Amino acid sequence: MGSEAFSLELEEEDFSYAMQLVSSSVLSMSLKCAMDLGVFDIIAKSGPGAKLGPSEIAANLPITNNPDAPSMLDCTLRLLANHSVLSCSVIEENGSDFHRLYGLLPVSMFFVTNKDGVSLCPLMSLTQDNVFLASCDEKCIELLRNCYKAIPENGKVIVMEAVVPIIPETSSAAKSIGQGNAFMMTQHLGGKERY
Repeated sequence: MGSEAFSLELEEEDFSYAMQLVSSSVLSMSLKCAMDLGVFDIIAKSGPGAKLGPSEIAANLPITNNPDAPSMLDCTLRLLANHSVLSCSVIEENGSDFHRLYGLLPVSMFFVTNKDGVSLCPLMSLTQDNVFLASCDEKCIELLRNCYKAIPENGKVIVMEAVVPIIPETSSAAKSIGQGNAFMMTQHLGGKERY
């Protein structure tokens, strides 16, 4: 490969990455949609290693009056597969038709409701609804007291805190912390993670 072709390939990759950054909110919207519809639980209930097509998943959704649900769901699930949230395999039929099958990956197991009724799905709802504590002040204490009053007798309030690295890192954990820090800064005056 010549240096000009290599340079063009790098430029295309950089442009694609820039476009991905510009439209990054679509991933969280798609993830929230899949969680709200119970897609992860639907796949999990089909058994270990299950792979389901969009029509099979749509048949288990609480929404029954949308004939476009399978194709809309396929678009959402394909994006989640692009980001390694779900696996995707393609089955070819009759030499010209194909359909995709989606399965759970280790990361998607965090969005499946476990035997205790717990998953990360409520955290996404909190993020979307801007229910985050920017700092531990009187308002924070009042909110925690209200949470305590609202939870069942054996319920729990989970407080998550992260420390932002001094030097930006590219690991998934560092990106997650950085996104949380930026989210709190943009949604709450003075909000930030600890450094």
